[in-house]
Amino acid sequence: MVSELFTGIFAKPMKSDLLIWQGEPIAVVSLGCGRSSALSQPAIDTIANAEIIIGAPHHLEEVAHIHSSALKLTYPSPFSLLRETLEIHMGKSIAVLASGDALFYGVGSWLNRLVGNQNLVSLGNVSSIQTAFHAVALPWQSATVVSLHGRPLSTLNRHLTENAMLAVFTDGTNTPAKIGAFLQNRGYGASTVWLCEALGDEHEAVTRMTVGELVDRTCPVHDLNLLLVLVKADSVRISLFPGIPDHQFETGAAPGYGMITKREVRLTVLSMMQPQYGEVAWDIGAGCGSVSVEWARWNERGNIFAIESNPERCELIQKNIEKFGVHANVDLICGHAPDACRDLPQPDVIFIGGSDGALSDMLAFAWRMLRPGGKLVATAVTDKSREILSSFCREDIDAEVVSMRVEKRLPETLDSRELKPVTIVRRTCNSV
Repeated sequence: MVSELFTGIFAKPMKSDLLIWQGEPIAVVSLGCGRSSALSQPAIDTIANAEIIIGAPHHLEEVAHIHSSALKLTYPSPFSLLRETLEIHMGKSIAVLASGDALFYGVGSWLNRLVGNQNLVSLGNVSSIQTAFHAVALPWQSATVVSLHGRPLSTLNRHLTENAMLAVFTDGTNTPAKIGAFLQNRGYGASTVWLCEALGDEHEAVTRMTVGELVDRTCPVHDLNLLLVLVKADSVRISLFPGIPDHQFETGAAPGYGMITKREVRLTVLSMMQPQYGEVAWDIGAGCGSVSVEWARWNERGNIFAIESNPERCELIQKNIEKFGVHANVDLICGHAPDACRDLPQPDVIFIGGSDGALSDMLAFAWRMLRPGGKLVATAVTDKSREILSSFCREDIDAEVVSMRVEKRLPETLDSRELKPVTIVRRTCNSV
């Protein structure tokens, strides 16, 4: 657990909670990793001249050698109350302290959302991640940072691919030992881990070990810790490359069967959805969630809502969210569209994979809800639904219509299996 990490503890301010800031900008002072001597002169001057200094108790200890007559306040609990603290002292010179780099999974990100970067002055420093990689002399430009701070341990699943280098933020629940056991149980016991403790402190310790050694370790771990993991699978596991095999999804039926958009169709659907950074998508009639899950894995910075009315299928979607580690950007909505969609963010793209026999009404609703330039993709497997999609696209010369007939050889029997023919359409909201 590293104290610079706020993701998962600090709730994202809601629109109604945003603070209209007046007065001089808030100074955000990054303290680095336990090396107060590494503070720049501007950072020292900022702390010395502040009227209000806010930080964790150990932050205030780190800067105690800097002469200041400021009122010193500790972070409130819950942290969201910091908004009220800032509002009370608005107009005074305020310095907010953070470990490591405050703009890297830190309080600086929270303040950006609360008051806007135009009301902040940021004084940077070295992050714990940078310090950790230098401690083991490994390049880190290709590393993936994973926050387990206040998140399910299964969040790791989306990042477990052969030869990936991960930097993992821990917390009091997701401890190094539990992370090691998780890797072992998921088939990644061959990975190499570096346990990094108290980075930059006099008690700093960086230990390279196997996953098994991490699990069996009996000596206590310093509260301030993180893990570096070079991922190695014991056998072939889930690939990050598009096209998750059907049998890897939980469908409530035999592997590869059940209410699932099959891989060949799913890849075509996703190529027509064209996931982009920052987009919001709706998956109406999500089935087992295969489209939502794979959309989210392609588009980590987008958000998709999996809308499903069947309770058993909702349970399957939740299992697949956990299995593939996409908690951060898949939201499960259990209910009937369109009513279940009323309070959702306006979508950039909608996929209709199921409509409970009301495809015509669902298309009309979805078309109204799209943002300008948004994309609507839908599938049909019956003659009636194909006719409805054909009518929906008839006047749009830019509409895409794809018909697919897939035959697959089954590895267990070597027999062939012909899937139901599928029609897939895509319309863009500003098409003529």
